[in-house]
Amino acid sequence: MLTLTLPLSGIEVWIPGVVLLGILIGFLIGLFGVGGGFLLTPLLKVVFGIPYPVAVGSSLVQIFINSCIATYRHWRNQKVDFKLGLILAAGALVGTEIGVRILTRLQRGAPVLINNRPFPPVDLVLNILFLVLLSGVAIFILLETARSTTSQEVNTAVSRWLRTVRLRPMLVFPRSEITSFSFWIPILLAVFVGVLTGLMGVGGGFVNFPLLIYVIGVPTHIAVGTSVFQVLLASGYGGARHLFLGNVEIILVTILFVGSFAGVQIGVKVSQVLGGRRIRRYFALVVAQGVALVIWDLIRQIFF
Repeated sequence: MLTLTLPLSGIEVWIPGVVLLGILIGFLIGLFGVGGGFLLTPLLKVVFGIPYPVAVGSSLVQIFINSCIATYRHWRNQKVDFKLGLILAAGALVGTEIGVRILTRLQRGAPVLINNRPFPPVDLVLNILFLVLLSGVAIFILLETARSTTSQEVNTAVSRWLRTVRLRPMLVFPRSEITSFSFWIPILLAVFVGVLTGLMGVGGGFVNFPLLIYVIGVPTHIAVGTSVFQVLLASGYGGARHLFLGNVEIILVTILFVGSFAGVQIGVKVSQVLGGRRIRRYFALVVAQGVALVIWDLIRQIFF
């Protein structure tokens, strides 16, 4: 009675489970400024059995809807650098198109045999990408927050050096407390994040959030709001592309939204009371759960 068969993928899902997943993803968007796709996409694949292409497309549409709500809430709290966010979004849109095209090519590839079991190339590549990127982000942030026991913000050697680069045009970002920064640095970083958006069904926030803090040097709370704004624009474009390709389960997105609407409100409120260091550390711990999920999926497919 509480199950539903999705028309596009033919998969039967448990509705309360999908709603709870929506609450979790909405909470992550509000708290960290990330789309939550780094958990949503693999969870839809591993827990609910939804094929990766459909999980990717549906995740992006869900992330876009949640990001609209979260961006508005962070804007009201004056935690969004719209100027920096728009530059990041411009680069991300280019990268997203590249990512979508890579995913389309992977879908057409011949299966790869591992332990005498066929693996679709798209499953293998995405699992490896999730594992490498999530592990790297989680380990780096956990080490940083363990070393920094007092300061709420970070000032890395990379961000200090990048502020000395004089590759014109030079821009000022008052909201992010940046007095001079080359236009080309955030735009190139954003292209990389956009590729992840189109390819992996993530808003790119799980990479964009630490890049804003550790590479560009944006204060944590501003990075949260700016990241979710960039995620909104990138996931909107990626979601539209996948909708055109027939990779979006509208019913699934609707059920997820029921839970995520409440989750976003809670996440934004919690982000206002946590210090920057605690936000970064909790973010790393959540990313680590994504690593464990991907590892389990690989073990399950290869050995069981």
